[in-house]
Amino acid sequence: MDKERRLTEIHKKIKHLNHTLIVWAEDNKYKNNRGGDYIIPPRVENDVVMSEWKDDLKFVSKLDFMLGDGKTLTKKELQMSNQLYEFYSQMSMKNLLRK
Repeated sequence: MDKERRLTEIHKKIKHLNHTLIVWAEDNKYKNNRGGDYIIPPRVENDVVMSEWKDDLKFVSKLDFMLGDGKTLTKKELQMSNQLYEFYSQMSMKNLLRK
């Protein structure tokens, strides 16, 4: 079947959130020591570690796949997506200094 799939508005937003997480990681990664691997800091709100970045990326990727399969998201999944976007869309100091 040659069925054209159009992205819903929510699916577009989830794809944008996925991209936002990746850009945030690139902007905030750091090396622990010379020649070492990069470290991506966890999501911290009010001095409390909320989640590791990789877990947030897995969650958003799962939502993306679900929407790609034609499923809908629950209210809790949408709320969590909004919380993630609020955190990861904040401009980092590196971005501010670059401008």
